[in-house]
Amino acid sequence: MREADRTSRETKQPRRGLILVLCFFGLLLLLSLTGDRSLFELYRMAHIKADLERQIEVLTEENASLRQEVEAMRRFPSRAEEIARQDLGLVRPGEIVYQFRQR
Repeated sequence: MREADRTSRETKQPRRGLILVLCFFGLLLLLSLTGDRSLFELYRMAHIKADLERQIEVLTEENASLRQEVEAMRRFPSRAEEIARQDLGLVRPGEIVYQFRQR
């Protein structure tokens, strides 16, 4: 019987070790998939970062365009008048404006 006890003990200990290792890796996997610093959160933040970088690029281009327009208005006063006429519908005193109806 002693040999049977010894073999059963030897088989139980490696199983316990295997179960502990599997539990450890299971817990590690669970923690890596959930929480503030999880893989899902990192993936989501990478997409948010990419979107923000695209928005920054668009806004930088728009800012450069607006700077050019401001510089043009400073150098050429006629540019400001042109914008006032187009966007605001302003006219000079004494001008006659003809408006045509579209059919």
